[in-house]
Amino acid sequence: MTKEAALYQFFSSFGLEAYAETAVPEDAVFPYLTYQIVTSAFEEGEVSLTVNLWYHTEGEAAPNAKAREISKVIGQGGVVLLCDGGYIWLKRGSPFCQNLSDQTDRGIKRRYINVTAEYLTQD
Repeated sequence: MTKEAALYQFFSSFGLEAYAETAVPEDAVFPYLTYQIVTSAFEEGEVSLTVNLWYHTEGEAAPNAKAREISKVIGQGGVVLLCDGGYIWLKRGSPFCQNLSDQTDRGIKRRYINVTAEYLTQD
């Protein structure tokens, strides 16, 4: 499985539609998740990638719960994804999650999540 496919598989596992940040369809329905595809290779160090949760709701409970779920799955030691040529080690970034609002629609609740990826792959 390619690195990109491994990231998609992981971020699709949270019960929301998951889209690469550059591939969100115009007709995307809330709630959904977007993520950056940032790749690297062994000995290139950690890279940062961003995950955004998008909800249209008046409350904070649902987006906060989903952010906690992602945090729990990644865990304190991170989570390892299998990919072609090795592994991707995802870890919680710092700060892990920030709440953001949309100036044009108060009902849009966004969670900006920082994740660190270390690519333990040849290329």
